[in-house]
Amino acid sequence: MRSETDAGTGRRHRYLRTTCGREVTIGRLALGDAHHPAARVFVDLGSCPGCEGSDWAGFTVAEARQLAWALLSQAAVAERLIQHGASQSSDPR
Repeated sequence: MRSETDAGTGRRHRYLRTTCGREVTIGRLALGDAHHPAARVFVDLGSCPGCEGSDWAGFTVAEARQLAWALLSQAAVAERLIQHGASQSSDPR
């Protein structure tokens, strides 16, 4: 994952290139005005070879934390499944 900061705005984005070639961008959006500020986190799924277009979603801070928790939970389960499968395939029985 790489990071870049826009010198003009100070906004920092993170980029993740997936194994299928998609570049996912994660960053912050500042919406509203001085009286009613609204901070959001966005995820831009980018495009990939053979895909049509690009999708993105904006999340409140609470929603972004829920998404992060869900992703980490699913990654942990997937990791355990891989480890369990690897231990079974190396079992000579």
